[in-house]
Amino acid sequence: MNYTPVISPGEAARLHAASLAVLSRTGIKIDHPEVRDLLLSAGAWQDDEDRILIPAHLVHEALEKARHSSASIQLYTRDGEPSIELTPGNTYFGPGSDALEIRDIHSGEIRRATLADVDTNVTIADAIGFDFMMTMALPADEQVYPRVYARLVQHTARPAVVTASGFTDMRQTYRIAEIVAGGAAALRARPFLVAYVEPISPLHFDEEGMAKLLFMAENEYPTLFAAGANCGATAPVTMAGAITQANAEFLGGLVVATLKNERARLVSGANTSSMDMRTSGVCYGSPEWGRTVAIYAGLGEFYGLPSWGFAGGSDAEEPNAQAGMEAYESILLALQSRSTLVHDMGYLKRGYLYDPRMLVLAGMMVKRARKLLAPLDLSPNALAADAIDDVARSRDGVDNFPSHEHTYTNFRSALWMPPAYWERGQGLEASLPELLTDVVKEILSTHRPPALAADKVAAINDYLDSLT
Repeated sequence: MNYTPVISPGEAARLHAASLAVLSRTGIKIDHPEVRDLLLSAGAWQDDEDRILIPAHLVHEALEKARHSSASIQLYTRDGEPSIELTPGNTYFGPGSDALEIRDIHSGEIRRATLADVDTNVTIADAIGFDFMMTMALPADEQVYPRVYARLVQHTARPAVVTASGFTDMRQTYRIAEIVAGGAAALRARPFLVAYVEPISPLHFDEEGMAKLLFMAENEYPTLFAAGANCGATAPVTMAGAITQANAEFLGGLVVATLKNERARLVSGANTSSMDMRTSGVCYGSPEWGRTVAIYAGLGEFYGLPSWGFAGGSDAEEPNAQAGMEAYESILLALQSRSTLVHDMGYLKRGYLYDPRMLVLAGMMVKRARKLLAPLDLSPNALAADAIDDVARSRDGVDNFPSHEHTYTNFRSALWMPPAYWERGQGLEASLPELLTDVVKEILSTHRPPALAADKVAAINDYLDSLT
């Protein structure tokens, strides 16, 4: 879909130049010896405070390499079939990760997440039809990240974005993916997951984060290097300042990855919301985050790279009017800006809570927004000259459009067809939260994602047992 960009190419160029200035003036604090050596050997230099200053030419060389390796990143299903293509202009939606709390669909209470909630949440998101998955729950278990991914990959064939607290977690998660794919070479050829790696804002590349980035680059596995540079918290309070810093952090990571392997595959962008100045919490429903997603999408197009985005979340604790407004606003901005990989659909309570009802509602919002923003169809069938002529002349005794064959043939594609729980003045007998609860229960009783082969499940379980 073609929409008006949120930032112009000239504005993108100014943000890029500001990021280059940050890298060459302030530089990066780097804890990983190999990363320091890579940069210094390539032409970066070290200042009196041991910060590594990165010149513009290294960034431009990295961007040139990335345009060859990362301008289009094909992701596959767990079973090796083409799924989504990460490229500027394509927009895909998926849930978020690592929610500490869950709204229990049976009791209605908020409680601590468990491993079983991964199964529930992924099954619901799979049934709704999100384009990719995330792990969606963070239980208090040992080796939690590989165990959570092991549950995810058994409940959906869709590609996923995965997180990890450290390099060991990430390596273990990818070992499970390699088991599913049939080996590291097979996973490299047909990747079905993207690693979420981030620096420490402001401008700190820690040892664990760099170990993950180097591993991903060496293996050519698709990667995010997305800073959490939030306005007034870990970055300047102004939107332009926070984006400048976060973009510098991404570009620094891009330089490192492409120095390790020029075929490294990275998605551009960052997470930049705002800090609530009353509570010091990071906002998930603020207009700042929706706007910065659109700007990172513009920068991605400027670089010729796919971009990381956010939409469909809220600071509210219930799927109420606030949640609906905040979620739909960010979905519209993500679509209009053509953000590529848009996560956190259905998140509530500033990223702490998943409520299955909000997942259903967010999925509906995406369908509605795509309908709202769809390009105008000017085909002969859509222009409907024959139908107009037939009805105006009462041809074959049909003098109204509801009775005409054209309406019967086209109404499902021409109009937005709301789900049964959506009220249009017909006086539904239950509230929206109650109706959404019924939808969730129906999904859980009927939806069966395609099963992972039994031998692979057994191999995954053997591997997990070896970690204890």
